[in-house]
Amino acid sequence: MELFLLRLDTDRKNLRYTLRNRNLGLETILEWKMNIEESEVFHIALAYEEEYKRMFSGEVDGQSFRRNSLPRRNDPRKSNLFRQCWKLRRETRGLLEKYEYKNYIHANIFIIKAHGGSIEPNCITGDRSWIRYKFWKRRYDQKMADIIVQAPPPSVSTTSPKIIVEIDRTRKFLFEKCDGKPTFEKIEQFINCGFFKIWVATFKISPYYLILSPFVEMTQSKDSLFYFCSSSESLIREKITQEIKDYFRHEYKHEFIIQ
Repeated sequence: MELFLLRLDTDRKNLRYTLRNRNLGLETILEWKMNIEESEVFHIALAYEEEYKRMFSGEVDGQSFRRNSLPRRNDPRKSNLFRQCWKLRRETRGLLEKYEYKNYIHANIFIIKAHGGSIEPNCITGDRSWIRYKFWKRRYDQKMADIIVQAPPPSVSTTSPKIIVEIDRTRKFLFEKCDGKPTFEKIEQFINCGFFKIWVATFKISPYYLILSPFVEMTQSKDSLFYFCSSSESLIREKITQEIKDYFRHEYKHEFIIQ
């Protein structure tokens, strides 16, 4: 159940550590004169440090803990953890709300630990970390829907995981390139400037996106973009089921809003 339910820290030791970290966080922000962006990243790093300590308390040596913690005496902005959290914030701008970062960090550390992997700060950045989170989030949303009796998110139980990964990865890539939620104007500009052709050819943009995206349809450039795709349009269309359409509409709901 830990994978699906929000955690309640009842352990007094962890609770005292969390409160102490919050007080220390404010003092550190003031001491090093952090701006708003740096303060937000610093709080993400604190959340990572707390989650790592909660899941590995007494299981790792001091060196491993230091690699996954912020320095106490030096500028935290120079640490690897802070740099990775800065990268995470840049990659997920518009994709995650502030309150979602704690679950994002938990999902990645939990899954890697469950598979016996090594935990380092860079485990929360890059496409793989996003895919891990989306896998966890689908299971989490399904469980929460059962608990509070609401409509569950679109099912992907009969869809190839590779297709879902392509759709998820493309969404993350576009949000990063648009510095937040993509708009038709930004997508159109990328297409007109030739960037989309490069991204399609280098597999940054999935062919499923080219077919299912209302933004691409509005630009009337789908056929020219498919020229740079390694798969034929007819082959991709054969694989698109109603389940995939429903999932795409759920993940790219911003494209289906009437402009």
